[in-house]
Order: sequence, then structure tokens, then C-alpha cells
Amino acid sequence: MDDLMLLTQAENELSRVVSGVTGDEMEVASNCPPWTVRRLASHALKNQLFWAGLVTGHDLMPQDEAMSAVPYDGDLAPIAADVTERVVRLWHTEGVMTASHDTPFGALPGAVVVNFALIDAAAHAWDVSSSLGRAIEFPPDWIPRMTGVVELTCTEHTVEIGLVKPPTTPPGDATDTQRLMAAAGRTIPT
Repeated sequence: MDDLMLLTQAENELSRVVSGVTGDEMEVASNCPPWTVRRLASHALKNQLFWAGLVTGHDLMPQDEAMSAVPYDGDLAPIAADVTERVVRLWHTEGVMTASHDTPFGALPGAVVVNFALIDAAAHAWDVSSSLGRAIEFPPDWIPRMTGVVELTCTEHTVEIGLVKPPTTPPGDATDTQRLMAAAGRTIPT
């Protein structure tokens, strides 16, 4: 599975999860304190706009707004559908994967930057679901590639600059998805 195909699937999962959150659930505390599920979902979608804008030269979302989780108002389902569809389309722009892009980590090729969008989409879909007690499992064919993404993006440097959290220890009976999310800094409920 190539990176853009996996990104498309991760974006679809993020959209599906965010679209499934009810109005009452939006104000529930998330697993990313002190954010609510609405703020977490908004952060997830805005991060996707930030990464896609960064690699295409479009000013879609300032990094500080994405990182501060300024919440979207109203029903997030149509926003999630629009954002994830637009992001996938932008990532498929000719030359994006091979060009060099200025990032918070210096100049990187799109083929590396896509890993940050991938982990953001997948991990935030998991976070939103986990916050609501709805365990999700990624398809088995995602796990090997996503493990590589986590190894590339969840480094000491990205932990030091606050982009990701340090890895956690999953319970002994953790699923493949839970082990992956623990490596990405998520606390796995027992």
C-alpha cells in the first residue's frame, strides 16, 4: 500500500469517527486534557489542513491555530467530510511527494512530510474514539506501514519540541492498534 493510499484511508477513518460524534458527546472531556472532544476533533481536522497547505503552498491553516485546538462551531460531520476530501485531493497534487517543503523541522520532501499527516489522522481518529469509549482497530494491513510512520515521526526530537508525547507502555493484552498508539504516545485504557 503506498503512502497516499494509506493517507486516503486514514482520512476516511478520521472523517468517519468525527462524523459519528453526537452533539452531546462534543463537550465530553477527551483523552487529551483539558480539551473536549470538539476541540480534539477540531485540532485533528485543522492539523490535516496545516500539513496539506504546507506541501501545496496554500495558506489553509496557521500552525498556531491548528495546535491550539480552536474549536469549529456547529455540526462537525460536514466539516470533517469537506476537510478530509480536500486534504486527500491536495496531497495528490502533481509533484507534492517529491518536492522539498519548508516544515517546522526544516526542509523535507513530501514523501517524509506525509508521515506527519498520516500519524495525525490515524492517531486522532483513535483519540476521538477512545475518548468516547469506542475502541477502533485499524485494518491489519495498516499496522506494518503505520509502525514505520510512528518510528519516523515519534522521535526524541518531536517529543522535545512538543509535537508528540513520549511512548507509553501498553498492557500485556494490547491489540496491534493499541501497541501502535502506545508507541505514538497514547495512554491505553486497561
